[in-house]
Amino acid sequence: MTKLKRQLCRSAALALTLSTLAMATAAQAQARGAARRVHLAIAAQPMDRALEQLARQSGSDILFTRDAVAQFRAPALSGEFDAETALRRLIAGTPLTVVRDGSGALIVRAATTASRQASASLVDTAPAAEEIVVTANFSDGVERALDVKRNADSISDAVVAADIGKLPAFNVAEALQRVPGVTIVREAGEGQFISVRGLGPNFQAVTFDGMPLAYNENIRNSGQSGRQFRLQVLPAQLIDSVVVTKSPTADLVESGIGSSVDIRLIKPLDRTPFLAVSAYGGYEARTDKLQPNGAISAGWRNAAQTFGVLAGLSYTKRNVQFDRLRVGWQSTAVPGFGTIRAPGDAQPYLELENRERISAVAGVQWRPADGVEVKLDGLFSQFNNETTERRLTYYIPSQIARLDPATAVVRDGRLVAGTIRGARIRNYAEYMDQSHRNLQLNGTVKLELGGWQIEPRFSFAQATSDLDTPIQRVQYRTADRAGGNLTFDFSNDVVNDGKVNALFTDLDLTNGSGMLFESFAVRPINSKDEDKTGVLNIGRDLDFGVGGVRFTRLRFGGQYSDRYRDYQRRDRNAAVLRTGATRTTDYISYPVPSNAFDQSIERRQPWANVDWGLFNQNYTLGTEFDGVNPSAYDLAPTAADLQNSYRIGEKIAAGYGRVDFAADLGGVPLTGNLGVRYVQTRTNVRGTTVAPVSDGKGGVTTAVTPATTRARYDEWLPSANATLKFLDNVQLRLGVAKTMTRPSLSELRNSINTNSVTVTSIYNQGAAALADPTINLQATAGNPNLRPYTAWNFDASFEWYFNKFGAFTIAAFHKDISDYVASDFETRTLAFAVKDGSTLPVDVLVATPTNVGDAKISGVEFGFTNKLPFGLGVTATATFATTKLELNRTGVGLQTAGIQGVSDVSYSITPFFETGPFEINVSYTYRSDYITDSGALVTSLPTPEDVVAYYQKGFGIVDLGTSFRVKPNVELFGQVVNLLDQRQVSFAGTTSEFTEIHTFGRTVNFGVRAKF
Repeated sequence: MTKLKRQLCRSAALALTLSTLAMATAAQAQARGAARRVHLAIAAQPMDRALEQLARQSGSDILFTRDAVAQFRAPALSGEFDAETALRRLIAGTPLTVVRDGSGALIVRAATTASRQASASLVDTAPAAEEIVVTANFSDGVERALDVKRNADSISDAVVAADIGKLPAFNVAEALQRVPGVTIVREAGEGQFISVRGLGPNFQAVTFDGMPLAYNENIRNSGQSGRQFRLQVLPAQLIDSVVVTKSPTADLVESGIGSSVDIRLIKPLDRTPFLAVSAYGGYEARTDKLQPNGAISAGWRNAAQTFGVLAGLSYTKRNVQFDRLRVGWQSTAVPGFGTIRAPGDAQPYLELENRERISAVAGVQWRPADGVEVKLDGLFSQFNNETTERRLTYYIPSQIARLDPATAVVRDGRLVAGTIRGARIRNYAEYMDQSHRNLQLNGTVKLELGGWQIEPRFSFAQATSDLDTPIQRVQYRTADRAGGNLTFDFSNDVVNDGKVNALFTDLDLTNGSGMLFESFAVRPINSKDEDKTGVLNIGRDLDFGVGGVRFTRLRFGGQYSDRYRDYQRRDRNAAVLRTGATRTTDYISYPVPSNAFDQSIERRQPWANVDWGLFNQNYTLGTEFDGVNPSAYDLAPTAADLQNSYRIGEKIAAGYGRVDFAADLGGVPLTGNLGVRYVQTRTNVRGTTVAPVSDGKGGVTTAVTPATTRARYDEWLPSANATLKFLDNVQLRLGVAKTMTRPSLSELRNSINTNSVTVTSIYNQGAAALADPTINLQATAGNPNLRPYTAWNFDASFEWYFNKFGAFTIAAFHKDISDYVASDFETRTLAFAVKDGSTLPVDVLVATPTNVGDAKISGVEFGFTNKLPFGLGVTATATFATTKLELNRTGVGLQTAGIQGVSDVSYSITPFFETGPFEINVSYTYRSDYITDSGALVTSLPTPEDVVAYYQKGFGIVDLGTSFRVKPNVELFGQVVNLLDQRQVSFAGTTSEFTEIHTFGRTVNFGVRAKF
């Protein structure tokens, strides 16, 4: 804690020093500024905010009173203008005029009748000023994001269109990692989910223009995501902005203890007509593949600015290769050394993925009359991922009796190197073709009636996750002691080196004749998630006071959501050869790429693996299905299938009230909002329980019982936000709110999932499989009676916006979370099917999610952005957090642990340089060690090994973006992700026991983009 405080003090002092220097530089630049043309990017918004943005972006003094401009809205403005021309564009068509005083400042005020007529005549007859539309600079996006933050109703951050497009970001998740407090979870090197302020993806409420999204499910294995929105399905190119709200208001859709993340499209009436295109090649260093990618978007509005349309299409394709070396550690009796810590089975995983994403957006905005607006928005994304996994398992603990003592290396009570004489090896392969589809339709009507604003909204969201080719698993193995002499050497500093010295046998694994076929299993999974939501928002402006407080706006309304999840899984553990087909060594002769594990294993060996073409051509599911590519709906469910599948219905009814206020606190303007949200949630979970029962004749049969669980919970969620504006550019925000996150949909399931290899082994071998010391007798279950997480959140944010460009911000937060969910273990007797038709009862350790205790998260966030006059700038963020989780279980007592996914330190620094047509930015993003599980998985079995936490080693990645403008509206660009080719390493409890080395390589994009 002392070290953390020192880091906070140093960071604050450094940021404050840089901010002071930047402030002085900005002030000097403003003093030197003349009436020159500058690039402006101002969104349509209330006139007062637009004038403030124009002053900042142009570096000019613009004077006005808020009362004079309060009733007007400014149109969007984009291009190169001098300040006065831009100002006249903003106020065109309003009864406002602009004059310049003796000091050069521009003054906006109400026009007289005569001057309005003269002004109108000038507007009609004067030639339009030249507008040069250019591709936006990186700093333009940063500036727009700061404007969003500055003008928000509560503590928020954002990334916007230019910022997103300029960053080396494959998707929205990667663009968000540079927001203070945001870290990302990567899959095969690509950002997939986000964590905010230490809370994982399940704690973020992701919405599309304020309306709920549907969730894709994890269908690549038996683990499930639940409520985590897969941001990798959304391309960065088609999004206008993403706003991360950290201190909620009562009108926001709940379910985000971490944050509310709102994805927004361009509003066509807020932009001049445009056409934007980009085309680029994406090169993957690990696969040496170059693929075409591109995007096109366009917006149009009529001359009267009453009707507009938006459309966009994006296509990306990637061929990625990544490898993972996995090793567990356990206490093992080693001959000659006693019981010491030794490596578990070592598993090199190689994955090849062909990723293809097609995304489209569309929007229509119509204002048929004053006070009436209709808006329709749509989003569609199809993300396909063909995955091939090839894996070896070098068995170590079960073969340790044959360790050659002369080769053993023991350090600090750990066996770190040695040779096993006569090894056992499993050669495993997995293949699937995933298909994730997302559809979102939003409709909004805005009406103004007698001073009231009435806004009915509706949305339909659907997310399907299917296996066009189901998970196919093939296992081969050597005969016992026939795997050659296995040598492993983990004696180096693996966690810091990112590699091991050696892992190989002297058996030729490129020759399949030494491998015995074990099984060919097929697992179809289909998941469908739908959400239908209706929202009614009603509001009006107020102007009355109580004491020194003036109430300025009233809002109230309600929400009704109907969500449905259907998850279907089938397991077939014994595909059979077609009549007349014969399995030969050709079936296991496919060569693994030569560069597999070339960075993570110093001395390794090549091997051959499954030829998936031969298996798919020559195998079937017998009489049940002709082939091995069924969907879950093609197969009649067995008892085990019913146990692994579930259906969940969730109905949400909510109502809220919010009032905005303003006051004067000792000469300091104070604004804010107070509100409360009431939420009722009802769940209906349908599943199946399967248990072994005696048949009364000395045998065992399977009892299959449908199970339906209904639950309800109600929450009151008050919130309060306030902003003290000490100066026009210096403000302090305060926020307090109660928030909630519903349990993951997968945690609510009424089902049990067991290890697939275990299921297959017991099916093929029956009770004999239990004699295998490597068998995994663990399972995971759901709990339909879980209560939601709730939290009291306390936030403060100091924000200093520089006069011309940039800001320094510091925010402190504390979250006190109740009903935290962790896994509780108990031994249950489960029924396993055997291929002879019998049922085998087996005792299995089952992990069940349970509301176990309270958690606390506290931290500080820093943000700094500035640019010098000659184009050199920097944007940087840093977050420091501390956590504590307390579990109090009957019969166990109080336990403390860390919280999954929380890094004590995370930061991002992006220096950039813009000069003339050239710009470049280099981004370094880092997060320190974090726990990859809850840190207290076993609360009912409190032994030391049960509570060992698994950590991801601190990891930093360098990305590069650069561009050159060949014309005002055309630029060439290049991007590199993971420039230094970094690897990720995980460990268990101590850095002396590494658990995974993950290598995903470098990606290069280069192409052209233009805007017309």
